[in-house]
Amino acid sequence: MGNPSIGTTLVALSLAAATGAAFAQDAPPNPPSEAVVIYAKDFVAKNLIGNAELNAAIAASTAKHKTLGYDETIILDSQWRVAKSGVEKEAGAADKLKDLAGDKSIDDHVKAGEELIKTARENDVSKWLLTIQEKAEPTGAITEVFVMDGWGWNVAQTGGTSDYYQGDEGKWQKTFALNDIEILDIVEEDGIRYAQISLPIKDGDKNIGAVTVGVDVDKVK
Repeated sequence: MGNPSIGTTLVALSLAAATGAAFAQDAPPNPPSEAVVIYAKDFVAKNLIGNAELNAAIAASTAKHKTLGYDETIILDSQWRVAKSGVEKEAGAADKLKDLAGDKSIDDHVKAGEELIKTARENDVSKWLLTIQEKAEPTGAITEVFVMDGWGWNVAQTGGTSDYYQGDEGKWQKTFALNDIEILDIVEEDGIRYAQISLPIKDGDKNIGAVTVGVDVDKVK
């Protein structure tokens, strides 16, 4: 299997331009502590790196999505979005589906998105990720884990990501494509303050995918 990073990065940049995506933030920076970052790195190193089943799932997903073009990427991601967040909230995604795949009703697209979400949430790797999330110490320190393949598609997850394709985000671009780490600012949701840390997943010295880990910053000091 060839390295898909160049072709996918071009698709990702096109998506970012089309949607107006940017990494700038209006709020003042509120980064997590170094202890949180180290905790996320250790969690990934101890639990995810070198796992044969995870590597196989990432490879299979990468191969599956290898031939997808720009329009197909938009359609699949938009189907996920309207199924996850609703047609009204994701009106832009619904409009794209009408433009690019108008042969189906919006209800059909929602159903297709529900199947995509079900596959990602209920596969064996997702169940395994949930197990290691629940075993993390201290209890509740890991708020979510989701894994991306070599093109930026969701392979498995413990929570519910708002989108299916991550290739237009730093979670994938900085990690898989640039072999770096992405550290997002602390946010609060449902009374929990957490930060997302994203890292590449390697098979030996080769990046094969990426992972985002949510860490409860009040449980890791």
